[in-house]
Amino acid sequence: MPQVTLQEITADTVRAVCRLEVGPDQRGNVAPNAVSIAQAHFAPAAWFRGVAADGELVGFVMLSDPSLVPGAPAAEQPFVQLWRFMIDARHQGHGHGRAALALVVAHLRQRHPALRQLFTSTVPGPHTPKAFYEGLGFVANGDWDEGEEVLVLDLDGKP
Repeated sequence: MPQVTLQEITADTVRAVCRLEVGPDQRGNVAPNAVSIAQAHFAPAAWFRGVAADGELVGFVMLSDPSLVPGAPAAEQPFVQLWRFMIDARHQGHGHGRAALALVVAHLRQRHPALRQLFTSTVPGPHTPKAFYEGLGFVANGDWDEGEEVLVLDLDGKP
């Protein structure tokens, strides 16, 4: 099993991250990485990283973490959203996504010991990643956000 890591995106790696793509049937589910990186640079709550397997970039992850906003008051109950997540089509099915999200959860546990839930959302349709997220323990909470179904991962008791 390759070693999966989360890597800061730099001037040297940004083009490689922007070349990563999901398969054609998944393109309506997640924005291109170039768009996500551009949005992140104008969203103070954004935290983003490249996903690497044995040093090769294979994916991208971005969180919305309001505690990153300068001057933001500390929240009694932190709220963090998995804003974007993708694994390149050529690298799907090898466990990289699972491993990357475990690293994201570990990062959040360190940053926010009081965090109890991680939120994400999925576009409905035949190629939705909902089953992938459900396999990791996310469950639909009945909410919808801009046409996307909201899923929640309960972090209590998760490694």
